Amino acid sequence: MRRSLLVIELFALAFSIWTNFANPHLQKSPQMLEHTILFVLIFTPSIVFLPVDRPLWQRRFYIILSMLSVIITDYYEFTSFCLFGTFLLKGCFLLPRKEVATIAMFCWIVSSSSYAIRVPEIIHRVQHTDIKLYLNSPRLVTGYTASYFGNSIFVLLLGTIWTEEQKSRQKADRLSQQVETLATDLERNRIARDIHDTLGHSLTSLDVQIELAQRIQATEPERAQQSIDLAKKLSSQALDNVRQALGTMKRSNFDLTEAIFALAEQNLPFEVHVDVRFPPLSLQSSYQLYCIVQESLTNIQKHAHANRVTIESTIVNRGTILDICDNGKGFDLDRPHAGFGLRNMKERVQCLGGEFNLDSEVGRGTRIKIFVPASS
Repeated sequence: MRRSLLVIELFALAFSIWTNFANPHLQKSPQMLEHTILFVLIFTPSIVFLPVDRPLWQRRFYIILSMLSVIITDYYEFTSFCLFGTFLLKGCFLLPRKEVATIAMFCWIVSSSSYAIRVPEIIHRVQHTDIKLYLNSPRLVTGYTASYFGNSIFVLLLGTIWTEEQKSRQKADRLSQQVETLATDLERNRIARDIHDTLGHSLTSLDVQIELAQRIQATEPERAQQSIDLAKKLSSQALDNVRQALGTMKRSNFDLTEAIFALAEQNLPFEVHVDVRFPPLSLQSSYQLYCIVQESLTNIQKHAHANRVTIESTIVNRGTILDICDNGKGFDLDRPHAGFGLRNMKERVQCLGGEFNLDSEVGRGTRIKIFVPASS
C-alpha cells in the first residue's frame, strides 16, 4: 500500500506541475520557476513521509498541514487538486472517516472563501488579457488531452489502491480465522493435557487402593477398610487437584518447591527423595514443571515397579536442570509407547523453550532430564 500511495502522489505532483506550466497566465509570470521549486519543496516531504505508526495527534497534524499547504498554493493559483485528493485518500488510511470528512469540509470552506475573495482580481485579469492566449487551438487540445489522461490515470491509481486495500483486508481476515482455529486447537490440547496430568496421578493411586481392598476384603477386613479410607482420601485429593489446576494460573503465590514436596508425601508405593531448589520462575514455568513432575510420578507408579525415586534440580548459568530418576524395570526406547504421558511432558518442555532428554534401559530404570532456560 505504501508503494502504491507513493506512486499516486508522485503522479499527482508531476501532473500538478504540468497543469500549471500549461496555464497561460502562469507562463507569463516571472516567478514561475521560483513558484515551481517552492511547490516541489513544500510537498516532497509530505509525499515521502507516511506517519502510519505515529500517535493520533501527529497523524491529524500531518493531514491538516498537508491540506492547508494545498490551499495556500492554490491561493497563489498554483493548481494542486490532484494532491488534495491524494492527501484526502491518505487521511482515510490514517484517521477515522468522520475526522477526514470534517477536515475536508473545513478545507473546502477555507478554499471557497479564498477563491471568493480573489474572484474580482481574476475577472479583472481576464478582461485585460489577450483572448488569443486562451483561444489557441493547440493549447486547448493539449490542455484537454492532458486533463483527460491525467484524471483517468489518477482514478485508475485510486482504484488500484482500493483493490489492494480490499485484498489486504481479506488476507487479514483469513489469517485471523487461521489464528483463531490454531488457538482453539492449542487450547483443546492444553485442556486434554491438564486433565490427564491432574487426574491421572490421583486416579491411578485410587485404582490401586480399591483393587487392594477388593482382593483382601474377605481375608483382611481391617486392612481392606484402611484401603477404602485411603481411597476416599485419594478421591478428595483428586478433587483438590482439579481445583488447584483451575486456580493455579490465577495464583501469584504458587510455590513450586512446596508443591513438589507435597507430591512426594502422597501415599505412593515407593520412596521419593526430593532435593530441589529453583531460581525465580514465572507462574507459567512453575506450573508446567509441577505438571511434569506429577506426570513422571504417575508413569512410575503405573509402569516402572520401582521402590525408589529421586527428584533433583541444579541451577546452572543458562537455566535450571531437573532430574527425575527411578530404579524400576525400565523400557526399550526404540519401541512405541501408547498414552499421553511422555508426549505431554515433551510438549510442556517445548512450551518453556527447554530441552527434554529420556534415558532408559530394560532392567536399569529410567531417567528424565529436563533443561529449562533462564529466560523462561
